[in-house]
Amino acid sequence: MFQNNPLLSQLKQQIRDSKQQVEGIVKSSDKAFGFLECDKKSYFIPPAAMKKVMHGDKIKALIDVVGEKEQAEPDALIEPMLTRFIARVRFNKDKKLQVLVDHPQINQPIGAAQNKSVQETLQEGDWVVATLKTHPLRDDRFFFAQIQQFICRAEDEFAPWWVTLARHQQSRYPVQGLSAYPMLDQHDRETLTDLYFVTIDAATTKDMDDALYIEPIHQDNQQVGWRLVVAIADPTAYIPLDSPIEAEAKQRCFTNYLPGFNIPMLPPELSDERCSLMQDEIRPALVCYIETDLAGTTSKMPRFVSAYVQSKAKLVYDQVSDYLEKVADGWQPENAQIAQQIEWLHQFTQARIDWRRQHSLLFKEKPDYAFILADNGKVNAIEAKYRRIANQMVEECMILANICAAHYLDEQAKCGIFNTHSGFDKKFLDNAHQFLLNQLSNEGNQTALAERYSVENLATLDGYCQMRHDIEPLNSDYLELRLRRFLTFAEFKAEMAPHFGLGLSGYATWTSPIRKYSDMVNHRLIKAVLTQQPCEKPHDELLVRLQEARRQNRLVERDIADWLYCRYLATQVEEKPIFQAEIQDVMRGGLRVQLLANGAPMFIPASLLHDNKEEIQVSTDALTLSIQGEVKYKIGDVIQVQLLEVKEETRSIIGKIC
Repeated sequence: MFQNNPLLSQLKQQIRDSKQQVEGIVKSSDKAFGFLECDKKSYFIPPAAMKKVMHGDKIKALIDVVGEKEQAEPDALIEPMLTRFIARVRFNKDKKLQVLVDHPQINQPIGAAQNKSVQETLQEGDWVVATLKTHPLRDDRFFFAQIQQFICRAEDEFAPWWVTLARHQQSRYPVQGLSAYPMLDQHDRETLTDLYFVTIDAATTKDMDDALYIEPIHQDNQQVGWRLVVAIADPTAYIPLDSPIEAEAKQRCFTNYLPGFNIPMLPPELSDERCSLMQDEIRPALVCYIETDLAGTTSKMPRFVSAYVQSKAKLVYDQVSDYLEKVADGWQPENAQIAQQIEWLHQFTQARIDWRRQHSLLFKEKPDYAFILADNGKVNAIEAKYRRIANQMVEECMILANICAAHYLDEQAKCGIFNTHSGFDKKFLDNAHQFLLNQLSNEGNQTALAERYSVENLATLDGYCQMRHDIEPLNSDYLELRLRRFLTFAEFKAEMAPHFGLGLSGYATWTSPIRKYSDMVNHRLIKAVLTQQPCEKPHDELLVRLQEARRQNRLVERDIADWLYCRYLATQVEEKPIFQAEIQDVMRGGLRVQLLANGAPMFIPASLLHDNKEEIQVSTDALTLSIQGEVKYKIGDVIQVQLLEVKEETRSIIGKIC
């Protein structure tokens, strides 16, 4: 009787039109209900309505008033949370295929079908890639997904690697090589095989892309400086621009360094063999001659040449460091020439560190955390590794070589791929200015400080470096971490621009062409200058891809590490061990900290900080947490924490303050 009744339809439309309409993001809760988070308000979503939406969906909703409470009725889908996603296979009691989304806030199983391209017989708990095909707010009755790709079995010990790579759409497989690699470069190369080049790398490194030779410069029988010769592997000599290898390198952009193993940017027969500067093997290289005075200041324009070089020794970081640090019964050089190169490189490094301390910025010393894995992927231990003197020797030589390349490319090629960083974000310059005045009020006259840390000064490279030199002796992680929130991200640009983070007017990497596509591009530009060929400016699309690939690689490394930390600490939960930790973030929900012994991230819920949440105040500006008006915790504080719980399914580690 009422079916297709135009009056009834009109009445329904009038009722609908009379209701307030809002847009927002769905947030689920631990219960069946949820909330719609709008710009300035949150609306309750009842359990029945939550069945129509997914956590993270962006929707339009109509607002009803039920009793005295406003609640949201989902009306239209703007943007779904799920499109392509990672999931685990599940079979319900009727043996029907479902998937469980790998997301801490999405718990409901979704019905699924298997794409014909997926040949594996799926089992409970298997990891897969799926796409959402139907959504209740798109005129469909229910959620439904299609499994597009099999990742690995539930019991696969390497699931953290395979699942994370699939999540970020990165290949786990090496690049397919060519059947042959003829030398493409037709220009003449200098023969520098008589120079006593050495490589210094980790013991397991195969893709050795830099070798060093150094000698003192004498004048009137006195040493007046150093001549450093940096030889860099030359893979572009073998890679055609129109080859699949080039296309794949351009997509990957970087070698992916993961716990336990690497996924190279280039085929292993290039990166680990033909191009690697292996001991006693003659290799094509791009070489830079750099001369400095005894204080480490460059005294001549750098000179680039194409050449053939031969590494005379494969040295190892820890062994060289042991030798220089005079470790008892430590490694000794096998001949006087190696010992001489090490001694000279050491002296040169001390000069360059002093130069950078005065004229640019030094890195703040923080350890790298290395997972020690068994063959099956199990984490046996986690070691905190600090940069030792041999690491610094190579690092200082590469930094200087990259400074030289930046200015060479700027002057000779008029373009390149430059690593840049513009310091404080313009929209946060006022905040940084005020923060520094507040924090350093006891360090000097307020008027002088206001001028020294003016917005105009902080926006310049010199002013920024001056500020960093001022705060370095204060040894405050709070200042360091708080100021970091005001900074921009590093960028790739096709024109030279300052790198505030390094304190340099220009920086362009060319020293890792086996591992970085940007360095391959810079190699080709430098060689174009040497052979008087035209230099093509890198396109914006390439710079965007480099930026995205760098971000993706960091996320992949972080996500795998978070998973491995959970597996490692899960075995220790019963013992409830105590760790020292540094506070990394302060938020209303609690504290995020990093365990100093192994680098693991831990969350301290606010409910475990104080039993009355009304007495907790969080300053999102100062990044402090106060209890009853007194500041108890701030970012950068080192505290003692106790491990309470590990949830591998959400990759979360929970603790409390001791």
